[in-house]
Amino acid sequence: MYEIGSSLREARVRQGIDYPTAETGTRIRSRYLRAMEDEEFDVLPDPSYARGFLRAYASYLGLDPALVLDEYESRYGDLADWLSPESARRARERAERGPRRREAQLLWLAIGGVAGVAMLTWLGIGGSPVSTPSAALTGIVSEALTTGTAPNRQVDLTFTGVSGRGSYLEVRTGSATGPTLYSGVLVPGATRTFTIPDTAWVRIGSPAMLRVALDGSPLAINGGTGEFLISRDGAVRQPGG
Repeated sequence: MYEIGSSLREARVRQGIDYPTAETGTRIRSRYLRAMEDEEFDVLPDPSYARGFLRAYASYLGLDPALVLDEYESRYGDLADWLSPESARRARERAERGPRRREAQLLWLAIGGVAGVAMLTWLGIGGSPVSTPSAALTGIVSEALTTGTAPNRQVDLTFTGVSGRGSYLEVRTGSATGPTLYSGVLVPGATRTFTIPDTAWVRIGSPAMLRVALDGSPLAINGGTGEFLISRDGAVRQPGG
């Protein structure tokens, strides 16, 4: 049986490459390189990233990426697919359906209550007749509508490696200090899709090595290495990035 971890470690040691040097060459953090050599794939940010990391590390060390990936698929492939970002997104959507139904129910209850109070007021029951709803009633309606009908700004952001040795990619939610969704090398043929609620902060090492799509439509990333804010309106390069 082909040993993934020992093959990677032996190739690195045989070439006299230490972890800092390998990190610079692959743009993969040393702790993740060490985890792959120990076959501790649960240490990676997400098990599904292992394919891209393994392909990049094997290529860097001069090993056959296909052989490494075939062995990985035979032993860990099912687990990685089950925990992939796409599966997680579907699970998250299922979990969100319940709260959305409750929001809709609360909206109609609020509107119904306001309509009832307004009718009683118009009939002169419980207060003086008025021709228009009070400011308090208007506020309740406004709040109910705001809560129940806020637009869904979520978009799907997809990156695909297309040429060369790939590109370093880092994706965060909202800003440079937001939660990290991905950090690593996206090699040719590898694809990563992220569902973002509004805006994503992205650092790209080699934009020419990637194809980017926003909700399925091509998104142009101009210039060289940089940092970008990407939303439904497009990509904006950040100052100094």
